[in-house]
Amino acid sequence: MDSQIIMSLLVLAAVLLPAWFYLRKNRKVDEQVARAFPKAWKKILLERVWFYKELDTDDRGVFEKRIQLFLATKHIQGVDTTVDDTVLLLVACSAIIPTFAFPEYNYPKVSAILIYPGSFDEEFQTRRYEGHKAFIIGMVGVPHQQGTVILSKPDLLKGFDGIPHPENVGIHEFVHLLDKADGAVDGVPEMLLNHQYVGPWLQEIKDEIKRIVAGNSDINPYSLTNNAEFLAVVSEYFFNHPEKFEKRHPELYALLARAFKTEEEDTEAEQNPAANS
Repeated sequence: MDSQIIMSLLVLAAVLLPAWFYLRKNRKVDEQVARAFPKAWKKILLERVWFYKELDTDDRGVFEKRIQLFLATKHIQGVDTTVDDTVLLLVACSAIIPTFAFPEYNYPKVSAILIYPGSFDEEFQTRRYEGHKAFIIGMVGVPHQQGTVILSKPDLLKGFDGIPHPENVGIHEFVHLLDKADGAVDGVPEMLLNHQYVGPWLQEIKDEIKRIVAGNSDINPYSLTNNAEFLAVVSEYFFNHPEKFEKRHPELYALLARAFKTEEEDTEAEQNPAANS
């Protein structure tokens, strides 16, 4: 066969094969999303996920399809622990709850979620011995594991126990990813917060920090670490116990409701974010 023909065939293969694999992968994802949502999964959600229980029938259907898409496109793996349907669903819920108002968003830079049997240290070790400190229960943005989220299994389960409370490590870590989407983990998620609210948001952080330091706030003091941790901590509270959060922190609640689009926007500027850019 003529070398020029061979070269042409190789070039054609180099173009067509990636396209074929891409289409094959997408077809497989579409098939998984199109399947009926298992009744056993619905039961788990109703028992454990307060956010899902509060949705109406139509929104539950949307939430379920988002779960199927997430699970079809992300790799969730246990490290020295088992991963069952409950864990898979709760990881997906952790990602979807903060982005429920953004139906097209599916964390494009996240490829894998690792589930650890418990808390871990800076070297990702879970072993226990005298003097050993393993206090991390969730992490994103690991330098040598970009695109990977790490979660402690017992803490993930604790965050979704079906009872409203301020803590949820899964939501915490996925909010960090939303914060990081604009290139900086700084507690000011530009993809969520319109420009005119950045100033009020930063001021509210300062005001609430003063209350936390003075012992006049029920927000977890871990939020004092930096603005990024403040955003993640209050987002846990906002989504996991919204009624209590709104009652005790109305200004923070109003700003987060705008950012996460959980309430109807009431001005033309809010309805058209492009007008603020």
